[in-house]
Amino acid sequence: MIAAEVSPLNWRPGSVEDLIGPARRAAEALLAKARRLRAGERGTMKVLLYGPPGVGKTTVAGMLAAELAGSPLAVDEVNGRLVTVEAVKGWMGSLGLGNLFSDWSVRIINELDRCTRDAQDLLLSYLDGLPHGRAVIGTSNLQLDLLTERFQTRFQAIRLLPPDTDEIAGLLSSRWDIDPATAARIAVGSGGCVRAALADLESAVDLARLSA
Repeated sequence: MIAAEVSPLNWRPGSVEDLIGPARRAAEALLAKARRLRAGERGTMKVLLYGPPGVGKTTVAGMLAAELAGSPLAVDEVNGRLVTVEAVKGWMGSLGLGNLFSDWSVRIINELDRCTRDAQDLLLSYLDGLPHGRAVIGTSNLQLDLLTERFQTRFQAIRLLPPDTDEIAGLLSSRWDIDPATAARIAVGSGGCVRAALADLESAVDLARLSA
């Protein structure tokens, strides 16, 4: 049970056990692969997590990056809107350089679909040249077929669907002192978005305190 002073909006999953739905299953599979790579298996990781907002894409990306890199100093996180041709050229120029803090270097690109078209084209060459010990993890709210076909072939694309309402209700009631009926109502109203459910729970908690 989370301490009462941790509000729903301030809570973040700290482990795979805190995840629900497809996000949990994806994290388990990807973390297992990451552990094999860190144990000596040769290869890279090029993963694209896509699906609607609030289903755990960014959380899974962060967990995977932490498992691979072992240090936040070996992880670079950027929003796709900031990925320009110049930025990708800089990444390509540093492909041969190691990292002082880890055997792995990880780049997370959130909202990958928001890169400029020219940057996306150059990013294909960057991904093709990725050496062992490097990982690129992208997230996107778009359907996969809205990204270019060439882009799709460069990644292990994993679609994260919303958890069902029972899973969301279970998450809420297991961590905050709310009755099952309230948890179920919030879960149904969230439309499968865990972030929305947490925001609604925050409001419910505030109203309960006012009426207490």
